[in-house]
Amino acid sequence: MFALFFVVALVTGQLTARLRAREAAERNREQRATALYFLTREIAAAKDLTDVLAVAVRQLGDTFGAEVALLLVDPEGNLVGYPFGTWTPAGKESGVADWAFRNVKPAGRFTDTLPSAEALHLLLVTPSGCIGVAALRFRGGRTPDFHQRNLLDSFVGQISLVLDRQRLRDV
Repeated sequence: MFALFFVVALVTGQLTARLRAREAAERNREQRATALYFLTREIAAAKDLTDVLAVAVRQLGDTFGAEVALLLVDPEGNLVGYPFGTWTPAGKESGVADWAFRNVKPAGRFTDTLPSAEALHLLLVTPSGCIGVAALRFRGGRTPDFHQRNLLDSFVGQISLVLDRQRLRDV
């Protein structure tokens, strides 16, 4: 009787653990879908490039708890920081952003390239090429987990496409 009770308890424990894991995964998917929905909705309502940049900075900062800088390429091929950011990379951070842009590779914190930097520098890549860099300096030294990093990559991809279309429209 005791052995049967023990087996039933083990099976019940395993089923409960699976159910909790599925519930957590579903919660993560829902949060991701909601965050992407809000980003897409606000960007769609933006009237011009200035509005798109302001929305992008606000959404990245709020969703990921980070200070954000967007650096876009100018006609001469140099990165230019826009004043809509909540942070301005200077000195070493500016060099890391430039390196990431020139080598078309993410750099900075949480990467294998220049990991001693304060911020994570992600590329704004479109089908027509790299149009800039999004730099995020996480508050409190937080480290984004796998799900947050995946969501961040999706955010940056969406923002890149909208910026590319908006820039083409403004030209």
